[in-house]
Amino acid sequence: MPRFQEVAASQPLTPGGGGLVAKRYSILQNLGRGSFGSVFLVQDAKAADGEKLKVLKQIPLGDLRPDETVRATQEAQLLSQLHHPAILTFYHSFLERAAFCIITEYCLDRDLDCKIGEVRRAGRSLPESQVVDWLIQLLLGLRYIHDRRILHRDLKAKNIFLKRNLVKIGERPLSQLSFWSFVTFRVFSVGSNRFGRDQNLWPV
Repeated sequence: MPRFQEVAASQPLTPGGGGLVAKRYSILQNLGRGSFGSVFLVQDAKAADGEKLKVLKQIPLGDLRPDETVRATQEAQLLSQLHHPAILTFYHSFLERAAFCIITEYCLDRDLDCKIGEVRRAGRSLPESQVVDWLIQLLLGLRYIHDRRILHRDLKAKNIFLKRNLVKIGERPLSQLSFWSFVTFRVFSVGSNRFGRDQNLWPV
């Protein structure tokens, strides 16, 4: 089960820098950097599911208040309990190099926004059967999280990923504290004017 743990500090993360992160992840590529931290493509030496390529998001602890660090551990525990084909897999979280690190599923086919852009630039349109297939997957994923009283706060094409023609609801890794897009209904109360199931259906 994914877990939150503390790992001893070492050298800064760099592609090809040698050594393993958390004794299992080797850095392959820097995918981006923002004010919050950095995102890397990594290879998992202990992958048990055949999915060796994963995404590592590194957030410096100096950028987080103590209450935010606590919140991060709570949200990490929440996401570790989500297991559905249409939900981006959250594998692992830990502390290393004075940073909070998150390991998530890697989607080679990028996101739905990129796919739509490619099709438009080519002067084509997506087949109706493909759109229906993705829509069904998306709705099944939303029903799964709603049944667990969880809401996605920023559902849009950029946060819907594609992997081998499967839809994966998640959030772009360069967003600030990406896993915080999932919040429990209990936090914002069911049926309130601020958040509810309908909010996830409007974007669809």
